[in-house]
Amino acid sequence: MTKMIASLAAVTALLTAAPALATNPTAASVTIQTADLDLARPGDAARLERRIATATESVCGSYASARDGEDLQIKACRAQVASQIAPQVAALRARTQLANR
Repeated sequence: MTKMIASLAAVTALLTAAPALATNPTAASVTIQTADLDLARPGDAARLERRIATATESVCGSYASARDGEDLQIKACRAQVASQIAPQVAALRARTQLANR
């Protein structure tokens, strides 16, 4: 299964979002490695979710370190990231299901 995932175009999922706290208009991009994951295994699916959460925080910032008013920017950025990555994650999960039939 890992070879199947590795051979897919979705070997890495890209998170691209306008960083909430950046002063320049360029987009931030983070690569999430998935080649070592078999999403049919619950532990690997959980690892993917943790990697997504970590990458999202690196792009959008952390609520823990947010200053006044930044929490709204972080929330908007996280929503944008979630909407951008959702199709990629869904496709990766669908391929995993097909490969396990």
